[in-house]
Amino acid sequence: MPLIIDKAQEADIPKLLDIMYTAFADDPWDRIMFPQIPPPDRRGLTLAQWRDEVSVDPHTAFMKVVDTDLNESIAFARWHIYRTERPESEWKRAEAKGWDEGTNVEAANEFYYKIHEKREKVMGGKPHCCLNMLATHPYHQRRGAGRMLLRWGTDVADEAKTFPCYLEATPVGQHLYQSAGFEHVETLDMDLSKWGGEGIYYHYVMVRPAKGI
Repeated sequence: MPLIIDKAQEADIPKLLDIMYTAFADDPWDRIMFPQIPPPDRRGLTLAQWRDEVSVDPHTAFMKVVDTDLNESIAFARWHIYRTERPESEWKRAEAKGWDEGTNVEAANEFYYKIHEKREKVMGGKPHCCLNMLATHPYHQRRGAGRMLLRWGTDVADEAKTFPCYLEATPVGQHLYQSAGFEHVETLDMDLSKWGGEGIYYHYVMVRPAKGI
């Protein structure tokens, strides 16, 4: 079953959202943020945001991996490519976005703000490639789709020679990113007990240094 990587289009967005919710269904923090996965007809806010990013955002690249035998997308990555220095007005934290129906809005906003605090601290406005999200449908994991999507972004950075790459990894994904040259530089911790869970759930802030440095 050959896999190919391609740029996602607006028509792909509903399928990519299905992949996202399915891929993170067992993640402890996602279960707190999304105690009820919104059905397809209740995902309008995220659909609109992602469609805008695909169609008009010059910094965003949605890439998908397609199983050509199934003619179906099985994984995707949401990369942000910042090729030039940005003014502070563009990268300082904005207000939290709207969330789809069924979201634990308070928990989601807390996570959103913490992510942006880390991105401001570590990257600020300098040129870099940011992996905002990478998800593979569980039925198709361990086939290399995630690595293909990761390599797409690191190749963009390597061509520029001066771009580092940045991401926040779950414990499950950390090993993949380490194998691609990402280094753990900060930790983003979420207290699960605040939301009825147990312990601290860690996300790992990781940076892959620019090849030309």
